Amino acid sequence: MQISTILSLAVFFLLSSCNGNSVNRDKVNATSSAQTTEKTIEFVNSLRIKKPHRADVFSYGEAIEIIINPKRKKITIDSIQIFGDGVLVKSLQEKPWTFKWTPNKPKMGKHSLKIMAYQEDGKIGLVNTYINLKSDVVPINYSFEIVKSYPHDKSAYTQGLFFHDGFLYEGTGQHGESSLRKVKLENGEALSMLSLEQEYFGEGITYYQGKIIQLTWNSGKAFVIDAETFDKTDTFYPQTNKRECWGITTMKDELVISDGSNSLYFFDPNSYERKRVVEVYDNVGKIDSLNELEYIDGKIYANVWLTDRIVIIDPATGKVEGSVNLGSILSMSDKRKLQDGDDVLNGIAYDSDKDRIFVTGKRWPKMFEIKLKEK
Repeated sequence: MQISTILSLAVFFLLSSCNGNSVNRDKVNATSSAQTTEKTIEFVNSLRIKKPHRADVFSYGEAIEIIINPKRKKITIDSIQIFGDGVLVKSLQEKPWTFKWTPNKPKMGKHSLKIMAYQEDGKIGLVNTYINLKSDVVPINYSFEIVKSYPHDKSAYTQGLFFHDGFLYEGTGQHGESSLRKVKLENGEALSMLSLEQEYFGEGITYYQGKIIQLTWNSGKAFVIDAETFDKTDTFYPQTNKRECWGITTMKDELVISDGSNSLYFFDPNSYERKRVVEVYDNVGKIDSLNELEYIDGKIYANVWLTDRIVIIDPATGKVEGSVNLGSILSMSDKRKLQDGDDVLNGIAYDSDKDRIFVTGKRWPKMFEIKLKEK
């Protein structure tokens, strides 16, 4: 009786175990069959943009011809989508794979172009490129009139300049000579001076709400300085593409910085976060070597390094709207006394209360008040 019971129980548990495994397998199989396989899109390098070439330069408002070809004759294309500056601008359903695109963003410099070709084999041909836009207007050519000249410290290697509350503020460069100065306009006397450490090469300066920001060159460091006491209160590192800092000005509630390229970088004056970049072009091409900056009546005035030229820039688009050559502002006898070949025009300041523009140069003996006139 006991042996029979034991055998019966053993058979029962064995059968239950087998049935349970069978049910579990059925569930797994049912789940697997219900799952769908996601289709993976394959992007391939199967296209060639015959026109335009990468980085080609066109005038703003010009229609740009786009010609697309498959790289191999075997490739059959059903349709093509063309994206300009991230926006779908055209869908082509048949040959010829050509289209004329006019970028509508009013900014100079780089504009992105992306082509997607849907092929019969299910793959997508993808190619990314870009073109550059230059200005469509000829800059106004200004002449200048010297209203008055003032003494300027010939030892000052001027890198930055601004006017505030009746005084000029000047930033100077060179290792071991870099400084920030509060200067009396009438006689060029430095009323206050902060010398930078030996390792720093001073660059542009600007004023914003009680503080002065002074840039340094290849160290990429910016000092925040109390405008009254000249005490350093903070530092930050402006993010420019060249990792250098050249000129700076304040435009309303933004800091604008140059790095010696054709780009202007716009920063939040409190967080020092970079907000956007504007590339600068005239009707010929890009304007490199942008240096000292000044914001005057809605425009940015910029020295072009190693020249006597100042360009007037629309900060919204990067178009050069005006230009003035100050090559004749310094007498030949004064020019002969300059020390090095790079002791050129550098420094623009604006007195907004009296509508006065001041300019000088590196180690120049004079500071000039000028008026610009259309030729």
